[in-house]
This record gives sequence, structure tokens and C-alpha cells, in this order.
Amino acid sequence: MKRFKNILVVADGESGATHSLLSTSIDLARRNRASLTLFSVVESIPERRRYQKRNGRRLDLVAQMIESRMAELKAMIPHSDVPIHYEVVSGSAHVEVIERVKRLGHDLVLTVPMPPLRRRSLGSSSTTMHLLRKCPVPVWVHSPLTATADAVLVALGPMEPTSHDLNIKLLELGSSLARTGDSELHVVHGWRLEGEAMIRSPRMGYSPEEVDAMGDAVRREAEQEITKLREAVPGARHASIILGNGDSADVIAAAIDEVNPATVVMGTLARSGIPGYIIGNTAERVLVEVNRSVLAVKPEGFVTPIGAIDAWHPGQMPY
Repeated sequence: MKRFKNILVVADGESGATHSLLSTSIDLARRNRASLTLFSVVESIPERRRYQKRNGRRLDLVAQMIESRMAELKAMIPHSDVPIHYEVVSGSAHVEVIERVKRLGHDLVLTVPMPPLRRRSLGSSSTTMHLLRKCPVPVWVHSPLTATADAVLVALGPMEPTSHDLNIKLLELGSSLARTGDSELHVVHGWRLEGEAMIRSPRMGYSPEEVDAMGDAVRREAEQEITKLREAVPGARHASIILGNGDSADVIAAAIDEVNPATVVMGTLARSGIPGYIIGNTAERVLVEVNRSVLAVKPEGFVTPIGAIDAWHPGQMPY
């Protein structure tokens, strides 16, 4: 994973999961010689209730929460050979994370499911889903539920020119992650003959053999494209291939059950340059059900719907 140099760790999950996340983050920063920032967001308080009088003093509850949370963060890592920066802000968690990414050029966000997994899937973690949908840089959601697994599963997107660069990036990240953890690498892709049900209807006039031949051509095309992608990424040349006929989300879900990976690497949008287009249908269906660690990647040129900020927010305390 030697491509990330400015890592942001969102440390707002449960303590056990967060400690596991921090261990992974420090190891990744050490391997990459990357900068590491530990980031936390405390809940904002309406202005009318933010300031309280106590013993003749006017106290700022938000400032007190920020100070308390900062002390908690620093206590989590008493000693580290990796330099760590700390920051605590108040506001909406996913908005503050994305604004900091845009402002300070982080190239990877690491987090745990927030709120913690209750239904054993990321769909129950609203803040995490916001980040997966809207964050412009890769988001690695570290799930403690797969701590004993070690395989890496890369879910390739459509075999189209508009998806080529993203598929290459997914293979590069997946192979690097597998190599770092000495894990098996698997690649999954779902193919299908578009409109097959209608083409097979008697009114269309095609014989079953003709339709089968059309489907075989689509499958062969997918196999050829996957071969080209693997050859372009040396670390992926020996990956096992799972090629399924059917809806991509269903094929990926079946592959997750079969492989039992520790981490799923996937794109969340096939095409770039689509302002306001938050996530693709396949990614949405997979992510709301998956209970594995996920490394989710946007294509180059993705435009987050979260607006840019021009000034430092009040209440922020950078350290």
C-alpha cells in the first residue's frame, strides 16, 4: 500500500474497534513513511445551550468536549515511533471529515463503522455510509468482525473504457494489500447479456442457441479484458478469478460468501466527472449489506457533493 502519504484516521468508533484501527493505521503509516492525523468530531450544541454559567464562570461546553476528547485521543497512543497529529472539531462527522480531506489533501481515510455495527452490516452505520458515498479519496472501513480472515477480494467494475483506470487502481490496491498481509488475492466480476429475458422471448425470433452464443461472446469479452487488466498489474497476475453470470451485486455477494475475505476492494462509481452522482447502484447494494472491511475507491475526477469551505471553523483546535 505504498501510495498513501497523508492519512486521516477517524477515531470515533467504539474503543475496542478504534484500538484495532489505530494499530493498523500506525503500521500502514510506517510502511508508507506517511503523515498520520488522528481526527475526531464531537457533537455540536445549539448556541442557546452551548454556554453555561458555573461558579460565576461562563463555560463553553463545546470547547470542554473538544478538550476532553483530545485528552482521550492522546491517551490511546502513549508511545509511537510514527509522528501523529491530533485534531478535534465539532459538527457533523462526515461533513467535517470530507472538508478536512479537501482542505489538507489527505489521500486516504481510515475509519471503523460509525455508529458501530448493530445489524452486522455497514448499512446500519450512517456516518460510514455517508463517507463511502461522498468522500473524494479512498475510504478504508476497518471492521473488527473479520479480524481472523486474511483473503483480499477485488470487485472489478464494468469492462468498459470509462472504467479501465478505476479497475487498474482497484487491482493495484488489492494486490498491494494482499502482499502486505501475505494474503490470497481474489478477483470477482459479474457479467450478463443485457436484455437477455426479452431477447429470449418468442417475439424476438432468436433461437436458444443464438442467444446462448450472444451470452458466450459477452463472457469471453469479459475474460479477455480481465486478462489484460491482470497483465497490466504484476501483483495481480496470479490472482484467482471468480467470473459470474448475473447481476453484479449478486455475483459480488456470492463471492464474499465463498471467499470469506478480510477486505473487499471495490469502486463506488464507474465514471468520473459526474457532480452530485454519489454512488453506483451495484456499490450501494453491496455496501449496505457487507460486514467486512471495505476499501472503497472513487474514480479520478469524482466531485463530492459536500461544499468547500473557505475559512477555518470556529471551535476547531489543531494540535
